[in-house]
Parts: sequence; C-alpha cells; structure tokens
Amino acid sequence: MKHQQLYEAHLKTVLADVERALGRSADAGQGFDGVIMHAGAEMLVHRDDQPHLFRQDFNFARLAPLPGPDHLAVLRPGSKPRLIRVVPEDYWYEEPAAPAVGVEGVFEYLEVGSVEEAVDAIGDVKGCAFVGEDLEVAGELGLDVAAVEPDTFMASLDFDRGFKTEWEAQCVREAAEMSARGHAAVSEGVAAGLSERELHHAYLGVANLVEVEVPYPTIIGWNEHAAVLHYQSKERQRPAPGRVLLIDAGASRHGYACDVTRTWATSDADPLFVQLLDGMEVLQRKLVEAVGPGVEFIDLHAATHEGIAALLIEAGILRGSVEEVLDKKLTLPFMPHGLGHHLGLQVHDVAGHQIDPAGTIKDPPARHPFLRTTRSLQEGHLVTIEPGLYFIGMLLGPVSEGEHASCVDWELVSRLFGCGGIRIEDNIHVTPGGREDLTRPLIPGHRG
Repeated sequence: MKHQQLYEAHLKTVLADVERALGRSADAGQGFDGVIMHAGAEMLVHRDDQPHLFRQDFNFARLAPLPGPDHLAVLRPGSKPRLIRVVPEDYWYEEPAAPAVGVEGVFEYLEVGSVEEAVDAIGDVKGCAFVGEDLEVAGELGLDVAAVEPDTFMASLDFDRGFKTEWEAQCVREAAEMSARGHAAVSEGVAAGLSERELHHAYLGVANLVEVEVPYPTIIGWNEHAAVLHYQSKERQRPAPGRVLLIDAGASRHGYACDVTRTWATSDADPLFVQLLDGMEVLQRKLVEAVGPGVEFIDLHAATHEGIAALLIEAGILRGSVEEVLDKKLTLPFMPHGLGHHLGLQVHDVAGHQIDPAGTIKDPPARHPFLRTTRSLQEGHLVTIEPGLYFIGMLLGPVSEGEHASCVDWELVSRLFGCGGIRIEDNIHVTPGGREDLTRPLIPGHRG
C-alpha cells in the first residue's frame, strides 16, 4: 500500500480507539461528548527568549503527522474529525513544515495564524475531554481540570497505543533505514579508531540527521564507557587502545523511533570478552526468535538471565550450575536492566506494565524492578530485545565482599573491566505468525 493509504487506514484505527475510550470512560461514569487534542506549546528557558526543545504531545502526533506546536484537533463520534493547524506569520523563523501526509481530505482542515485564532475556531467544546498538558489552553476552551486527561479515558488510549498499525510499523522501518547508514559509518570508524565525538558526528552526518532529529541522545562509548548504561559524554580524544565500542543510536520518522544497539570488538579486545560477545549475539538471536503472540515478556527476561548464566559459567567467570547461579542472583550485577521495552512515538513507549484497557498494572518481579514490560505480547506490539552483559565496578564490588564471592573468578573479572560491556538491540514487530525484525536485516551485528 502507498504511504497515504497506510496513513488513512491508521487514522481509522486511531479514531476507533478514541471512540472506544469514550465508551469505556462513559461506562466508568466519566462521560464526554468528544475529545480535544492539543499538539503542545513551546516553553521558554527560564529568564531567556530561547525555547526548550519542543516535543509534540504523543497522542496528537499519533493522530496527525503535523510538525510544530499549538495545533488542535476536535474528535466527536459520528462527525468528521477537525484539524486546526497554527501557522504563525513570523519573519524570525521559517514557516513550520507542511503536513507529512495529505490531511485535507481526511479532516475538516483549517489553517490559522495564531493560538487565539485556533481557540476561536474551535467553537463550543464544553462536554469534551482535553488531551494535552497545557491547562491554559484547556481553560481558554472553557474546560475545567476534571476534563483534562481523565484517568479511564487515558488508560484506554495508552493500552491501545501498544498495538501498532502497519503505517506505524512502516515509519519505524523507514527510521531504521536512516539509522542503518549511521551505524555503518560508525562500524567503519571503529576500525579507524575514531574518538567517541568523531563517531557521533559520523553517525549524524551519514544518516543525514541533526541533533534534534534523533529520538534520544546517542550513546557511543569506548572501553569502560560501554559499561555506563546511558553514557552521555562524547570524548574528543581517540582511545589508546580502542578495545570495545558500544553504540546505542536511533532515528525517527514522523515521530516514530527506532532504537538500535551494537557492540564492536577490535583486535585489541580480550579474547575472553570476544567469546562473550559471540555468545551474546547467539543469545540475542534466540530471544528474538522466541517472540510471538501469547509470549510472556517476563518469561523472555528470565530466559535471558538463564542464557547469561550459562555464558558466564562457560567462560569460567562464575562457578556452579545455571540453577545455582540464578538462585544466588549472581547474574543481576552483570545485567542490571530489563530485556526491552515497547517502542513507538516514545522510545520507552507507554503502558508496558498495563495489562488491560482499564489500567490494571502488573508490576515487575521484585528481583527485576527495572523491567519496563510485563505485558503478554500480542499481534501488533512492537518491542526491543536488548540483552546486556556488563562489568560495572559499583555493582560487582558488593558481590566481591558478599557471601557468594567465592563463586566468581575475580581475576577474570578484573581483566574484563577495561572492555566495559555488551548490549545488542533490535526492534521486533509481533505478527500473526511470529515476528518481523525491523532492524537486523539493515544493521548487521558483530559477526554479520
């Protein structure tokens, strides 16, 4: 299907989700006639005239790929949706980008020059819910606080956002194509021993991106920096030597993110670390192949720790059987994060712990509090699969002084601190028959 056709089918799904959320809200005693969605407003830096980086409201972005702040949409069951685009006349800045897809035919569409004109054009919307964070705009529309993002309505929207339409999946595919070019440039730069900052610029340049177009700050860390989960710096100096490079970098299309991590080992890496990296590549592929409808994400996470236990035992780093190692919680310091998360307009997309439209929360197991997803995977879900294995002093230090210290070969651990860690991440769309890997075909790993 063509892009416009995919979007129009997507819009029908979004409108059906909104109507269903209104029905569920009414059943819970929170009745509304319709919904106002607000794109959000720019906020200025305190005591300055420059704005903070603007991120559009995610529910508005799902409705209409219309860049910029201040736009409004009116959605009422049985009526054609209305979309009011704010295009200010301002010679200081370029006019906001045109709609990314044709919206005139699918919305009752209007362009105005200011927020005030947009509010006036909306008309009487009393009895509607308001989706957005700007209470001032809600007040100007005559809506009270109780109408702003009512709980039952939002829980329904959040839950349904977990099911991606084909248009949303296609946006992630296209984002992955951009990201793939950047990852290829970084893999070449690793061989040349470029600095973290040089690799960062290589990624952006070849992917044809600027800083504000990436869905999250790139994570590019040599050696020990690969063990900092969300490493935020970019050293100017080239590594001497460069043993291991971890890059976690994505791109976005119409606001939808891809989120990809690769780990590269050079000829200066410890052979034992390379053995672990090879093993993690195999484990990650097995986990991806296990994704499908009805699979419990918690079970995938548990299988990850079983696999890591086996790798560490085989490498001689841990002593004991897999069962003994897991019982003593010895894999937790080596993989201190969850296996993955839902992905979409938000990198860590909403409702990962929400198991029904009513908003029921399934908390992560006490042993794994950082697990971002506890839902049973279903057709349409889009998740990351990103096992990691790290050598982090602040986590392994307490183990070295604890009751299970003798279960660890600390000489081997000490050897590997300089290699940092491993993370391998792909974006997986759950399909009726299993899964589609949206990123691995475009972005090869350590062994291809």
